[in-house]
Amino acid sequence: MIQKNRINSVEALYRNIRPILSCSFNIIVLKATISFAYAQTERVSNSLISALPNSRNKQSIYLCLDHKQDCTMWNADKIRNIDIYRDISYQIGHFNLNFPKGRPTLVSSDRRFSISLGASIQFDIGGIIGPDNKRNGSRMDGSQAFLRRGRFNVAIRYDDFIINITPDAGRPALVNNSIYEAYLKYVGFENTIIAIGLLQPPITMLDTESSNGFILVERPMIVDLVRNLTGSDARLALMMTHWNKRYYLSASVTGQRLGGTYQDFQRNELGGIVRAAVRPLAINHYDMHLGLSTTFVTHGDSRKYSLSTGQEGQVWLGRPYLRTGTVQGVNNIWAIGPEFAVRLNRFLIQSEYYSMFLQRVAEKSGNRPNLHFSGWYISVNYVLFGQPRSYDESKAVFTPPVGSFFNPVAGEWGALEWSIRWSNMNLNHYKYRMNENGHYLGVQGGKQNIFATGLNWYPSSHMRISLDYNHVMATRSRNNYYNSTGRTSNLVLSRVQFTF
Repeated sequence: MIQKNRINSVEALYRNIRPILSCSFNIIVLKATISFAYAQTERVSNSLISALPNSRNKQSIYLCLDHKQDCTMWNADKIRNIDIYRDISYQIGHFNLNFPKGRPTLVSSDRRFSISLGASIQFDIGGIIGPDNKRNGSRMDGSQAFLRRGRFNVAIRYDDFIINITPDAGRPALVNNSIYEAYLKYVGFENTIIAIGLLQPPITMLDTESSNGFILVERPMIVDLVRNLTGSDARLALMMTHWNKRYYLSASVTGQRLGGTYQDFQRNELGGIVRAAVRPLAINHYDMHLGLSTTFVTHGDSRKYSLSTGQEGQVWLGRPYLRTGTVQGVNNIWAIGPEFAVRLNRFLIQSEYYSMFLQRVAEKSGNRPNLHFSGWYISVNYVLFGQPRSYDESKAVFTPPVGSFFNPVAGEWGALEWSIRWSNMNLNHYKYRMNENGHYLGVQGGKQNIFATGLNWYPSSHMRISLDYNHVMATRSRNNYYNSTGRTSNLVLSRVQFTF
């Protein structure tokens, strides 16, 4: 009995100090990252001053594809920065320590074996401003400051085999698990990747895009809901991807995600994903992307499933404006939708539309109708200065702009882009249909529209600063404490990002 009491006391103590430990760890990570970024900035400054004494400390070359005589950061098609890490190398026994793009990499003398370290740190501050129009429900006053992502990557390569392990100390990851990915991939075939393990299988255009390069701070609602069916982080999966300049094809077989919070339908589920895209237009100033994503998943331990989404910004986790509640009798779910994007020099227009179908079976309370939910978004992005976004053939997405290293003395300001997006999510279907006992058969999860706009500034290839505004308009969500009568909110969100 004494031993049991001691164990209970230790567990209680751990529960009490865990938030303090988590907060302390986040602060340490942030301070270490800022120190690293400051050191890199100092290295950049010192290296460039010595390397370019006769060019007014300019560290970038601007290239215009139409051979304009006056090529500047305002109209450049390509920007080439001096690689300040190129000549940094240390001999350690039979290994060389190099820093490609600032990432510490240990390479064997025969170049068959390597180990590299990387990181992606995103720290967010945001909150609801102005009146939060609601009749009842939870208040969401004030602001939140939190570590959105705190990922540290270890990549081990031997010939054509690569092991990637990436723990995540960000707040959302700690809710479910502390692993972003841990998988083995083979890259021995040309333009082909085969991977197995805990990974993020590609589904939808914005899910495949790295979070380091989002045009706004977060993905639209519909993309998050679709990716959570069979994709998202730390998903047990077998994936194969192949591409060339004109097309992209990816297929995955998936299981459940890592973490103890996934129960009912999601526990031991089995699914599949196919994403395909073509690039019919690919010339100097213009690109066009046409794609299709589809997924199918069958139930796991039970046929209970629920859908919920918040305000896109992840400031108030666990307080969704839209929520279906528990949907009974869900045998399988499938989703499908088109992808479209076109780049017109510095303009980028993107849009996706997805339909989600919940196939239900008769259980204790009799027949239930199948359910259909849908959502879409359309966005416009414009690069004010810096290299415009470009097409990444290996992922069939557009990569973030490239700017010079921030150096006002030399007239270098990095890259700046402005984005605007309208997104829609509808979780209503048969919302007033009842059975003979007066129980609802359909779902009134609510409908939500979000107008979002924001700026992203890239003072260097290792840093990004973002500022977003979201205007959220949500209709009533039945039996949802956070939005039982409809809600309109204004959200401001900022992010500081460091990567290497």
